[in-house]
Amino acid sequence: MSVSETDRRAAVTFGRLAGERGMPITACPYSVRGDGRQRALRLLWIRTYVRYRPDPDQ
Repeated sequence: MSVSETDRRAAVTFGRLAGERGMPITACPYSVRGDGRQRALRLLWIRTYVRYRPDPDQ
């Protein structure tokens, strides 16, 4: 499995944008049942998404 720096940056960038815009977590483009690369990018996307999503208590 090989995840390029470009792939990592894309996952972080789009995870951040989805989180900031309040998109549903199901907007993640990486497959749960994908190969190791897809799963690694999904984890990175979700971690970034959670970090940037709006606080529901505000």
